[in-house]
Amino acid sequence: MLSYTKKPDTNIAEIVVDGKIADAEMDAVMTAMKADLDKGKLKLLEDIRAFDGMEPAAFFKDPRFGLSMMKGVSHVALVTDAPWLKALAETFNFVSPAQIKVFDRARLEEARTWLAGA
Repeated sequence: MLSYTKKPDTNIAEIVVDGKIADAEMDAVMTAMKADLDKGKLKLLEDIRAFDGMEPAAFFKDPRFGLSMMKGVSHVALVTDAPWLKALAETFNFVSPAQIKVFDRARLEEARTWLAGA
């Protein structure tokens, strides 16, 4: 499951991953996020509850989207308990134009507060 929501009257959006990502879900998230990025920079909370892979078609979506997305995101709060995702985020932080901060799942509200104040 993959979902995307933007908080009304803010520049904060949340992505939730919980299980396997379907191609249709990826399409919906990309469409909604592109529309929000066209309006200005976003702050993004990525809530990774569980990641069980993705359908092959979802994996091979437009690679330019990832690059354009990162240019349009100023801050990322990654919320996960997965050690491999934490390590990946900390490594990617060195080359990302966005400021990335990692939070344990138990600190979800702290991540939201950090984004709101960033």
